[in-house]
Amino acid sequence: MLDPEITSSARLRILAVEADPHVRAVAVDTLEEAGFEVIEAATADRAAIILHARNDPSVVFTDAVTPGELNGLDLARMALTLHPQIVVIVVAGALPTGFSSVAPDARFLPKPYRMAEVIRLIHELTED
Repeated sequence: MLDPEITSSARLRILAVEADPHVRAVAVDTLEEAGFEVIEAATADRAAIILHARNDPSVVFTDAVTPGELNGLDLARMALTLHPQIVVIVVAGALPTGFSSVAPDARFLPKPYRMAEVIRLIHELTED
């Protein structure tokens, strides 16, 4: 059960990108339990298609490493270019090389992370 102080009453839309289906399922379930609407993608390539087709995600929550042509950093840069107001959170085991120059407006969260940390960061960054 999530702490009530991190539960959201707003319906922010989050694009969650994670290749591992089990990790993605936990993230999606936890974010939805916190009151967010979640769009999920297994790859940054799929997430890029979603970002080109939709302008309603408020947050992109992505792993830095995803299979396919694009990785999470490519997605972060693309998301911020297409939607400058979007909040981007990138997770990885270590700070990716060149992170601040590739996506200077994105936030980094080291693995392992707790979903409560992710939710608090989303609230902080979206002023929700």
